[in-house]
Amino acid sequence: MTHVTGYLSEIFRSIQGEGIHVGEQQVFVRTGGCSATCSWCDTNWSKKRRRSCTVYGAEERSLKNPVTVEATVGEVLALGGESGSVRTVALTGGEPLEQGDFVGEIAQTLRGHNRRIYLDTNGLEVAAFGRVVQHVDVVAMDVKLPSATGRASWDLHRAFLRAAAGVEVFVKVVVTPSTPVEELDEAVRLVADIDASIPLVLQPEGSTFSRTAHGKEARQRLISLLELAQIRALDRLNDVRVIPQCHKLLKVK
Repeated sequence: MTHVTGYLSEIFRSIQGEGIHVGEQQVFVRTGGCSATCSWCDTNWSKKRRRSCTVYGAEERSLKNPVTVEATVGEVLALGGESGSVRTVALTGGEPLEQGDFVGEIAQTLRGHNRRIYLDTNGLEVAAFGRVVQHVDVVAMDVKLPSATGRASWDLHRAFLRAAAGVEVFVKVVVTPSTPVEELDEAVRLVADIDASIPLVLQPEGSTFSRTAHGKEARQRLISLLELAQIRALDRLNDVRVIPQCHKLLKVK
């Protein structure tokens, strides 16, 4: 029995709303804590470690942080149904790999229960990923653009993507109306230099795309930029998709 513990924000069951596995039923384990500084972050509340974690099951309840691996796995298995009908578990955040030992133990244990592990990560924690990758089935790796975070992380992203060789992986880039097309081109070069068959998802920033912020003109600029970026990216990559945050469009968690 492991004594590793960690900080969680919430555990719940829903559809995957982003990326190439959109629409798939998953159990989500959202960790607490993230040091990235994305200007468009829509889970700011999970960037800090809190005193408790919320579990959304038949009844909403709280678990005291830090949480054990055993307690986390028990909650996941319960939410997945007695028959194990929901077999994919999404480890998300926050940033899961800032608690690499904890999420690694969770992933390894859940795999022993015939669960599939989907890791949603900012692609910056290369060393931690090296310890976890053997327990992961799918990697959804964000590229954090300098215009969104205030710093360039190309070398870290490149090393991370190389470390994902042999695992199903796709890359996701959040696009806002003011995202420089040159940064999107650099993200495409990064992926193409490693493997042109890695899917690239261009994800429109949610509040602008849904018209809840910034107005009609900003949304139109965003749509035009997405179209331009996709056309340019297809010159170097085999699979480039524009996919919005579908869970927000469907108004589910």
